[in-house]
Amino acid sequence: MRAPRTLRALPSPSTCLLRTSHQRPQFRYQQQSSRFVHMDHSGHNGRRGHQPGKRPFSTGKGGKRKQEQGEPFHRRLGRALRSTKIRWYPIPAALGIGFLGLAQLYKINEREKKARREEEGEPYRRKRIRPTGPWQVQVMSTLPLKAMSRLWGRFNELVIPYYLRVPGFKLYSWIFGVNLSEVSEPDLHAYPNLAAFFSRTLRPGVRPLDPNPSALLSPADGRVLSFGLIDGGEVEQVKGMTYSLDALLGTSHPSSAPNLSSPSHLFARETPAHHHQHVESEALVKRDEEFAILNGIRYTLPGLLSGAPSSPHPPPTDASTPSLPPSEEEVTDSLAVPWYNPPRRTALYYCVIYLAPGDYHRFHSPTAWVAEKRRHFAGELYSVSPYLQRTLPGLFTLNERVALLGRWRHGFFSMTPVGATNVGSIVINFDAELRTNSLLSDKAADKSPNGYAEATYGAASRVLHGRALGRGEEMGGFRLGSTVVLVFEAPEGEMGEKEGWDGEGQWRKGGWNWGVRNGQRVKVGEALGWVDEKV
Repeated sequence: MRAPRTLRALPSPSTCLLRTSHQRPQFRYQQQSSRFVHMDHSGHNGRRGHQPGKRPFSTGKGGKRKQEQGEPFHRRLGRALRSTKIRWYPIPAALGIGFLGLAQLYKINEREKKARREEEGEPYRRKRIRPTGPWQVQVMSTLPLKAMSRLWGRFNELVIPYYLRVPGFKLYSWIFGVNLSEVSEPDLHAYPNLAAFFSRTLRPGVRPLDPNPSALLSPADGRVLSFGLIDGGEVEQVKGMTYSLDALLGTSHPSSAPNLSSPSHLFARETPAHHHQHVESEALVKRDEEFAILNGIRYTLPGLLSGAPSSPHPPPTDASTPSLPPSEEEVTDSLAVPWYNPPRRTALYYCVIYLAPGDYHRFHSPTAWVAEKRRHFAGELYSVSPYLQRTLPGLFTLNERVALLGRWRHGFFSMTPVGATNVGSIVINFDAELRTNSLLSDKAADKSPNGYAEATYGAASRVLHGRALGRGEEMGGFRLGSTVVLVFEAPEGEMGEKEGWDGEGQWRKGGWNWGVRNGQRVKVGEALGWVDEKV
């Protein structure tokens, strides 16, 4: 006898359809709708008119999704916020109290440090400059360029496997145009890393010096970006874009503006004897003090060379090393002026030379001169590529640089190696105390009220009171391509006509004459210009 069948669940009459087959009906309970739905053996809803292979009509999630896509975003956002359940998680009271205590302790500590600095007269740390310009400049200003340059320096010091040195250095030379025939060490296996290859030396005789003793030589291999006469303390970075000479070099007496009418006394301290000269050039100094605004920062000639005019400056350190006897003898003879030498009117000139990554990275003395002091400016490390020089005003006054100040036979002379991205390391051969792009050494320059740390070379020579540098003598180098800026005083001369003159430029009788043009490639030892000594 067969047991009677029991129905597991009784469907509601409104949701159950009549069954036309003799098969056992199956029902599935849906929790969301709380109702029973009849299911056939094919797994589809047992609705009337259903055909296999076609999706039955439904007003479920698919229809709601299509309906939601047509709604505005704010309605969907509001519905999502209303339907989302907010859950609160308890925070331990001890953790909250501890956080508030640490925050209050930090504020008290900073307030005490500020009061201590004000009492001791200690200056604040230099704030990072955020220049304005195109989006490329804005993006670059947000990057930690100095930290990236330090990391790149560490990468350059990694030892390259022996079997990869030759193909690696040849690939680099092919990309950047390095002339391997000029390298003093032809065996590329001798360079253990990229840093050693960047600071490579050249074979003797491949950079001959110009025979004209009155010529000013190129200090490095590179391209002449700009040159000319300094007018009103403004140096042309590229065509149509200038910066202040003060912001580049600094002044020895920040409380007084430079006397541009007498370049020989550009860095001399003001005395009562020279007071009338400052009065006569008051209009000229006023124009320099109101120099153009560079990226929202006011740069004047004292600001470029020595920063704020009213801030006290710590005494300079002594970084003197003995001069080489041949160089000292050469410089002494060059600076010797006969008693019958008539005074000549002088002017300030400048020249900017850009070193590409494939160029010879060491720089040499362009003439016989005396370096009296060094100023290390702890600035930024923006790229000094020609594109950025055209885009970013005052680039050389923003970047880290080492200004070497001194004199040559015609008056003031300065040579400034400028750092760049991945080129923060500037080496001066006769200055062992100099450390550029360093976390420790930059603190003195960063905290200086004038933005630089100064050192003197007065003890290097008892006669010259500075470091004697002979013509073509190696002075230092970069770790990768950068820029060298020359600012010097030379006789102004008079306009004249010279037999056989090709007509390019202006020849000045008894004065300074340029021998290069913008964009010209120059090498160490080639003449940038000369002083016409035949008066």
